[in-house]
Amino acid sequence: MTTEGPHFEVYAVRYATREARSGEHFYGHDPHDSPMPMDYFVWAAVSEQYTVVIDTGFTAEVAARRGRTHLRCPTEVLRELGIDSGEVPLVILTHFHYDHVGNLEKFPAATFVVQEEEMRFWTGRYAGRPHFRGTIEPEDVLHLVCENFAGRLRFVDSSEEVVPGIEVHRTGGHSSGLQIVRVKTARGNVVLASDVTHFYANIEQDRPSSIVTDLARMYGAFDIVHSLADSPAHVVPGHDPLVMERFPPARDGLEGVAVRIA
Repeated sequence: MTTEGPHFEVYAVRYATREARSGEHFYGHDPHDSPMPMDYFVWAAVSEQYTVVIDTGFTAEVAARRGRTHLRCPTEVLRELGIDSGEVPLVILTHFHYDHVGNLEKFPAATFVVQEEEMRFWTGRYAGRPHFRGTIEPEDVLHLVCENFAGRLRFVDSSEEVVPGIEVHRTGGHSSGLQIVRVKTARGNVVLASDVTHFYANIEQDRPSSIVTDLARMYGAFDIVHSLADSPAHVVPGHDPLVMERFPPARDGLEGVAVRIA
């Protein structure tokens, strides 16, 4: 991978949350089973030349059906950050679980970057099995199939620099074709780890998530994240409320809503 390219500013947008317990979050459960809330994020990386959104969240309708607290449409917060979802040219989808690929129609100008293995799995024979079926909304997968026929998917096989300064790397584990995003910033290489590590505790304690496609690859994904981030402080988990505490607000008025990662 090339190290050339612009420095990006990176933002995390909190659009939903839910009350949960630690026993829900770790493979093999957790004997303490204490309260452990989960937040839901989308991310954006912005430079002078490029605007890239990472994941697109889910809708209020999906939140109501699944018992999540929908706080706001992520596109509304992106607009407050100066990002018009209708004009975003590139969206990276880390994987196809329901909380990462809703709202796709709100990005009409975008090309969607997906791992070929992820598309292959969700259009293959095992996608409808109960362990997997509950993690997706079939309409989202269908939308992406249609976008493929429209020529708006960019397939990646393993690792690729999608624009100068932003790379994707397939890890698998949590989902078959899960990919993480490495972004070159002024403070170093930040890794948006998505669901490789839902919480800081997953990767810091070497404890996989409870939703598993391939356990060995999930452990290997931790190693990939460590190898790509400049330090543990450069790793951003996919669902940890601590993200909102460890990074400053993106700007005044967005406290508790959006933070600046770098």
